Amino acid sequence: MKPTFLPLIFGTFLAVPLFAAPVRQSPEIPDLPRLVLYYQTTHDPFGRPISILPLVTEKHIALTHLIVCSFHINYGGIVHLNDHPPQSPLFYTLWNETRVMQAAGVKVMGMVGGATPGAFTRSTLDSADVQTFDGYYSQLRNVIAAYRLDGLDIDVEQRMSQKGITRLVRRLRQDFGPDFIITQAPAASALLRSDGALSGFSYQQLENEVGADIAFYNTQFYNGLGSMVGADTFESIVDAGWPPTKIVAGQLTSPANGGGFVPHEQLNKTITELRDRYGEIGGIMGWEYFNSAPGGRARPWEWAQIMTAILRPNSVPVLTVSDATARSLLQAWKASTFSGAAENQPDRETNSGPSVDYMAMVVG
Repeated sequence: MKPTFLPLIFGTFLAVPLFAAPVRQSPEIPDLPRLVLYYQTTHDPFGRPISILPLVTEKHIALTHLIVCSFHINYGGIVHLNDHPPQSPLFYTLWNETRVMQAAGVKVMGMVGGATPGAFTRSTLDSADVQTFDGYYSQLRNVIAAYRLDGLDIDVEQRMSQKGITRLVRRLRQDFGPDFIITQAPAASALLRSDGALSGFSYQQLENEVGADIAFYNTQFYNGLGSMVGADTFESIVDAGWPPTKIVAGQLTSPANGGGFVPHEQLNKTITELRDRYGEIGGIMGWEYFNSAPGGRARPWEWAQIMTAILRPNSVPVLTVSDATARSLLQAWKASTFSGAAENQPDRETNSGPSVDYMAMVVG
């Protein structure tokens, strides 16, 4: 298989080749219930990339969606992925590995917004001025296209107008077509309020206007905004008119990631109760990958194994890769590590090798 190079919005190309797909792809993953995981922390403290491939190479994991985050819209500047432009060498491993994830059947999305302000102000994506909106939206659109993302998660944690959020959803659908996945990331409490709390707009009105274009809601049931200790919050949302299959129960993957962590045993009881009542729910979302319990930083994929056992034990994908793809992944890891070490820990040893054995995945 010949390598392909990924074009970027600045007229350049990645120095590291990206392969179109591994040799053999996984069968299509069933839609429900979803198992969603956010991937924001991309490097360890020594500047080494944190591989996401154990999510498809380790046994008994059936991830459906991986959300790369966070994309930030910067007033007067360009879009960043966390603290760097997405074409930075820091992310060579990320963009190579996401292609492998997609070949395994996982939908790879991006997330825009979050706790960092800037994306949804009247000076950027919520601007009443069409030219201003188009200028910032085009940056986001071009990044989505350049990195071949399957969808976009919109996490509005600052006040945004109803017209602004509706316009953004409609433009994404217009530009990317019917198969593009558009999701929202509200607090659980926001689905029970007319003003959307942190977001400022009404999610119910948004659902009424463009609900057909929103695949599901990665709903935050933590940090005092809702809880999955019991079924009450989820049931209140359904009683308010929301379809249970459209609500993905967002959970912290570790007590270190915020307040309201629910132990796996208790979460299993709540999920079982909800599925007994409704037949099926939207699934479970986890924030975030790198330190997920119980494996922690050494084995963060173990959270996904436990969630798979709870949600979808019979839907595990199968993945094999070519020798050329494995070598490309190793090349990308070296480039990302060198850049990450220079950025974070220039005096630390970084040549111990990747945390996953890319060559061990080769078949044929």
